[in-house]
Amino acid sequence: MIPALTALKAAAAALLEARGDRGLAALVGGAELALAGPPERWTLGSRAVSASRLSLAVDAPAFAALTADASRLAAVREAFASAVRTPETELADLSLLLRLPGVGRGWNQVYREAALSDAPERPHPDAVLGGAAALLEASGDAPGAAMLRRARLEAAQVPSGGGVALVRCVVRLDPADLAALDRDGERAERLRRAVRSAGTRAAEAVASVELAAALHPLGSSRHAGGAAPGPLGAAVAPEARLARALEARGAVVVPVSRDEGGPGGGGVELAVVASGELLRVRIAPAPGQGGWRAEEIRALTVAAHDLATAERAGELAALICGGDLV
Repeated sequence: MIPALTALKAAAAALLEARGDRGLAALVGGAELALAGPPERWTLGSRAVSASRLSLAVDAPAFAALTADASRLAAVREAFASAVRTPETELADLSLLLRLPGVGRGWNQVYREAALSDAPERPHPDAVLGGAAALLEASGDAPGAAMLRRARLEAAQVPSGGGVALVRCVVRLDPADLAALDRDGERAERLRRAVRSAGTRAAEAVASVELAAALHPLGSSRHAGGAAPGPLGAAVAPEARLARALEARGAVVVPVSRDEGGPGGGGVELAVVASGELLRVRIAPAPGQGGWRAEEIRALTVAAHDLATAERAGELAALICGGDLV
């Protein structure tokens, strides 16, 4: 015995062919007919009928042909309505579905089989800063990119009333960079936009980006135990080597100004509190000069290449902390 739905589809196809539309008859013959839900009870005048909802799943070419021509789709629906119509039955609706390749069924029959994928983990803060720095560099703001590469990022989720999680970002910059941004509002806004762009994900949006002072400007507490520096490489700068050597001897080090221009990447001025005294230390690129020289009262200028190793930085730190500068 032929299944009921197969017989119904064959009847509709035969009716279309009898009406002179062999193309539509062939299209219906190659489709998959299914019940789209339980029958409904209708009252038509003095009689009650059972109204069926059907779905017709077709391949992409047939789907495109039927949806592009409303009259052809109406002809298919009318053929099924005629095949279903009896004193006790009517067609409530015929839904056209796209048959999925490789599955042979419409999405309505397979969507429950699709498993929800786990949301990807939030990227590491250094990866977000790296992406933001690359974006700034690509847009021509190399100094702003350098500021982000020296910074550290904190991110925390905040309450959200919508379907997308919200994250608050705090970019901790060293004091010299933050002071420079206080005087350059346009660059500060570019940094915020870059971090917001790099931190936005499909399942998570950046609610706000705030610029704040670094708690450990040169990462001394982060790497004092010998841990590898982060991917942005801030800990390999000459200023970081000297700061780590000084802090190991109990000094307090804070960068107070930085010149991004000039050959070799510009100079850096540090404020150092050692043995109860304040000393200004300026690290100058000076590729053609070696050694260091003392300036005025408790001021020192040192060439960056004289801090090329931790050992040489340690020697200078010993002089600074021991008060043996001449």
